[in-house]
Amino acid sequence: MLIRSKSLFLPLLLGFVGAVQAAEECATVVQCNQIGTEAYQDGRFEQAIEAFERQLRRVDDGDTAQLELALNNLILANLRAGDAGMARAWLGVALDNHLNGSSTRLHLRKVSEALDYPALSTYPVGRYLRYSGQAVWSELLISEDGNGGYLASFAPVRVGARVEQYGPAAIGELDGKLVGDGVQMRLEDAGLGRDCAVQLLREGIELRVQEVYGDGCQDYGGMGISVDGRYIKVDAQVRP
Repeated sequence: MLIRSKSLFLPLLLGFVGAVQAAEECATVVQCNQIGTEAYQDGRFEQAIEAFERQLRRVDDGDTAQLELALNNLILANLRAGDAGMARAWLGVALDNHLNGSSTRLHLRKVSEALDYPALSTYPVGRYLRYSGQAVWSELLISEDGNGGYLASFAPVRVGARVEQYGPAAIGELDGKLVGDGVQMRLEDAGLGRDCAVQLLREGIELRVQEVYGDGCQDYGGMGISVDGRYIKVDAQVRP
């Protein structure tokens, strides 16, 4: 059985009282940026990342300058915290939003230099993330099954407009065995119907998941839950 990474579910399911208290301290983009910057300068990178995530959630739609600032804060704070994989994930969000300011271009180079691409891309085993919005990520863990194969454990999340106050709007859990060559794989023994196929294509640090939508195929989670989409590998190990 896979052990779910604490970094995903503890903040989502157990930490919302603390999140609400913290939110009261940074009700605006400017306040969150200031609090996060002070924590960053003090070397309190975990607190800085939390503040910058709240900063991101407060960016108004269409405000690309503030969006780029929040994302670059997250990239840099994760780099300084020693988590180049997570920095790369945030960089991907910036690139997906077509942000190309000087800071983003600088951090692209820094992330590329810090990330161990061969270690992440050689084998399927590791932790993958898919951005769900509102500074929240869905997660996929792939581990060895002890017999030369692989196991997959999905934890998809659908965020709502007030994720800090109430948590995710819906969550899911889907576990099974991966069959294939480590590049093209399909999910089996996951309790899905015979027509509910889930297929994976792994290319470097990116992984694409395609699933069939139909009656009973998404019963592994709440309304609107899906494992479909693009994931990025952030860690070559499955950590407790």
